[in-house]
Amino acid sequence: MYSISNWKNAKKPNYNTNIDKEFPYSEVPYLGEYNLVKIPDSLNNLIQHVDYWGEGRTVSADGITGFTNCYNVHHQYHLVSSGTDRDTKIPNRVPVASYTDCDTSAYIKDNSVITVTVTDASRINPSCAKDIARIVNNDLGKVVVYGSETDSGELLILAVELEKKGLYACPNADLTKDLQGLKFNSHVTFLKTLESSKYLYNNITNFNYAYAITATQSLANVADGHIINEVLTKLINDAPRSAMSYACKLWQGGARDVVCKHFPEPFQHILNEDPVTIANFKFRQPLKLDANKDSYNDRLAWGDNACDLSSKRVSWKLISIWDNNVVTFKLYNIDCDMYLKLDANVDNIGDRKAWGSYNSNETRHKYYLEPGFKNGTLVFHIVNCQYNQGLKLAVDVDGYGDRVLWGHGYVGEIDDNRLCWVIQAW
Repeated sequence: MYSISNWKNAKKPNYNTNIDKEFPYSEVPYLGEYNLVKIPDSLNNLIQHVDYWGEGRTVSADGITGFTNCYNVHHQYHLVSSGTDRDTKIPNRVPVASYTDCDTSAYIKDNSVITVTVTDASRINPSCAKDIARIVNNDLGKVVVYGSETDSGELLILAVELEKKGLYACPNADLTKDLQGLKFNSHVTFLKTLESSKYLYNNITNFNYAYAITATQSLANVADGHIINEVLTKLINDAPRSAMSYACKLWQGGARDVVCKHFPEPFQHILNEDPVTIANFKFRQPLKLDANKDSYNDRLAWGDNACDLSSKRVSWKLISIWDNNVVTFKLYNIDCDMYLKLDANVDNIGDRKAWGSYNSNETRHKYYLEPGFKNGTLVFHIVNCQYNQGLKLAVDVDGYGDRVLWGHGYVGEIDDNRLCWVIQAW
């Protein structure tokens, strides 16, 4: 229980460390039932920062909490709880009646705060969450909660209210310098749609997949997944390997529903290791392995002129393998029980033939998938990890109309359609 007399007799706030914002009710009990002067004086002059449950800058053996240049919302009789200012009044304090009755509407106007911070997440409750959502600005606002995880009960309460304002949870998003330096090891920032989209894209391309998955799950149902669709399109256009890795992390991380709803269908078949066909975009020929083996028991790879997509010879599985934060794949031919590799030797223009082999323990058995679009069709560049050569079909055909499969090493002009592959369910 708080003592009114202790609060009245406490020392004045420390305005040597903290900037005095000259808030007229800072040292006055809660007067919410009266007609008071609200801040800011004009919505053209938004409040930069409110720290909910803040006590001003506090330095203790545990580290630093609080901020020097903000308004601090707190219980009307609460005093600074630690550090050298312990038991003094809170600087720039905006009072609430109690911890469960958190209504600052008599003091702070709606939609008037750019940044709201919370350094004591344990005090977040439905009343507090509603008040935070009320004061944060619709267009420029953000909310930062320190020392709490996205799936904590307090954060979930706050997330429900902030989603109504178009703010979404982004774990450990970059903070401006004035919000850094506190004792907490983690934080969750609630950002507007555009900033959330940038946050998601940056975490994917910087391999911070845990944060990316959390943000994806938060954003998946916003505007029917519009943000996810935008980020995916940008990834496919600008960072195709990251698009594939992102899909794989979602698939393996309990978010398969996101892949099924927002990614083109071939992603599902690839990641589920379903039997698929891999057909060249230019020549429309699916890959197969030769009926005969060479002296090493390997089989040459071809584009099949018969184009019989029901034949087991053209059925493959793509087996995902993580390698240095990027997903790679082994291409496994189901009919021959073999894995695709590139030859160790090159021809006179630097190209390498592709073979099926029973072993799959070399880097030349692994490939990057790079999704893209050709005339509205999803296609993939399939690039060998060891030689960095994309798969292509020869222009010339043999007596059956089949084309040899090569790794592209030639330096010069090439029709990109030869390097593109359509992957679909077998």
